[in-house]
Amino acid sequence: MRKVDVVLTEIIRNRLVAATEEMAKTMIRTAFNPLLYEVQDFSVTIMSATGDMWAETPGVIVFSQAFPEAVRAGIARWKGNFAEGDVLIVNDPFETGTHISDTNVYMPVFFEGELVAFCGTAAHWADVGGKNPGGWCPDTTDTFQEGLCFRHQKIVERGVKNQGLWDLIDCNVRVPEIVKGDLEAQIASCRQGCERIQSLCAKYGTETIREAMDYVIDQTDRSMRATIAALPDGEYGTSIRLDSDGVQEDGEFLVCLKVTIQGDRVHLSLNGSSPTARGPINLPAPCTKGILASSLKGILLPFDPCNAGHTKCLDFELPPESIVNPVWPAPTDSYGYVIECLMDMMFRCFLNIVPDKCPAGGYQLTGAFFSRSQSRHGKPFVMMDPMHGGNGALIDRDGATNQLTGNGDLPNTPIEITETRHPFRVELFEFAPEVAGVGKFRGGMGVRKDYRCLTDGVYASFVIENTADTTAAGFKDGTDGDHGSLTVMPVEGERIVYNKRVGSIGPFGEGTLFRVITGGGGAWGKASERDPELVLRDVRNEFLTAEDARTRYGVVVEERGGAWSLDLQKTQELRATS
Repeated sequence: MRKVDVVLTEIIRNRLVAATEEMAKTMIRTAFNPLLYEVQDFSVTIMSATGDMWAETPGVIVFSQAFPEAVRAGIARWKGNFAEGDVLIVNDPFETGTHISDTNVYMPVFFEGELVAFCGTAAHWADVGGKNPGGWCPDTTDTFQEGLCFRHQKIVERGVKNQGLWDLIDCNVRVPEIVKGDLEAQIASCRQGCERIQSLCAKYGTETIREAMDYVIDQTDRSMRATIAALPDGEYGTSIRLDSDGVQEDGEFLVCLKVTIQGDRVHLSLNGSSPTARGPINLPAPCTKGILASSLKGILLPFDPCNAGHTKCLDFELPPESIVNPVWPAPTDSYGYVIECLMDMMFRCFLNIVPDKCPAGGYQLTGAFFSRSQSRHGKPFVMMDPMHGGNGALIDRDGATNQLTGNGDLPNTPIEITETRHPFRVELFEFAPEVAGVGKFRGGMGVRKDYRCLTDGVYASFVIENTADTTAAGFKDGTDGDHGSLTVMPVEGERIVYNKRVGSIGPFGEGTLFRVITGGGGAWGKASERDPELVLRDVRNEFLTAEDARTRYGVVVEERGGAWSLDLQKTQELRATS
């Protein structure tokens, strides 16, 4: 290899990262589904000609981490037989790592007839024709029930659409206009990345690009190894149980993790995890490895641009035919719950090693989905709203509020978008402080959202898990965060409260109110050690009542002249006797 110009290498590296950012902007500007152009439930990735990650942009982290494995499967299937203008599609969960609704679209990048790289986008489709509108079905028992499955078909071949495949999609999804519009957006995003890579090749040459990125990956690997080598050797383990698999209520759905640090490598074993579940909570191996790798990178090198070098120092041991390593055609539609478990389990394992880098546990994925497939009540629609909640506290600050956990730093859906795109009115959107863990630093708060249905024939699904063995565990005597709920209030009849996930309940008529509360994060440290000024601030912000301040934190606040003030003497006396 020629001597690497480190300055030029850094330029190339950052131009590739910038290319992924442009790809993401193209997705946002051209997608049809609010889940993509507002929530940004997608990722974009640039990979080498052999499938090594070169660059990605912040989004759904597990999509990017698993994408290289999917591309390598495509390379193997086509035996490298790609042409300029090809675009491929794959959503087989056992190759993409998530569930069948997350569709990977990628294209080979050629320069002067030579394959240089791949550009890819992974995005959650509004519908993929499965048992439940929009996916995330709680009770499928095999992949066939979950929707159309693609395995590296060429949706575009040498620049020409495979019209038969487009027609197949059109005939098998509930909202074809939105789905095909999002597919076009994914292709446009890939083409944007392709143009940027070709521009780089024209300026610096393909060999220089390869050498630069090989060097970047090697240096990243060295950096990860050096960081790991500075940690004490040892073994750290934990486990967590899910409530159910959506089909069986009385089974054991256990996820186990043991982290072994030895020298400059980390061994991650999931031995002891339960066998493959009958219901769709199974997590395919590419995503199991991806979320563990992402969590470790987030703990050790959080500000590094992501590439293949961050995973070379990791060894994985996944028990075959288990909940974290199922085989086709096991159901995986509700895969995300195990992702949240694994991420928080990594934090638990590293708490005693690098406590300043690990938060307490965060809330489990929560949200409500609404849909109508029958046109007799009006236009069919699919509305998915994965809501934000509370993350865990850190060693020196309260947990983040109104943030999505696990799957990346994703925005929420603006109320204006919800109301203009779907037959709902949002009548309330506020913090839910009562679910936050109590401690020296409290957990992040959940949110409360009321949806008023403005039409008939609507079905609802509710996403929630770990209501018994929570992911939102408190650390160092901080209390756990509480879980969320769905309350359905029809115009006539009794209200119904759901504390566990349900799918396709209904139909509900015009005027029905759906109230969703998301979970809170775990706290850090004893509540009696919380700074009274922070408690006063929460009372002033109406996150706590005066009675909450007294009973939860042993802090006395009083209203005087229309303003809240702190009584330090009474606080000291109360804390001394409690």
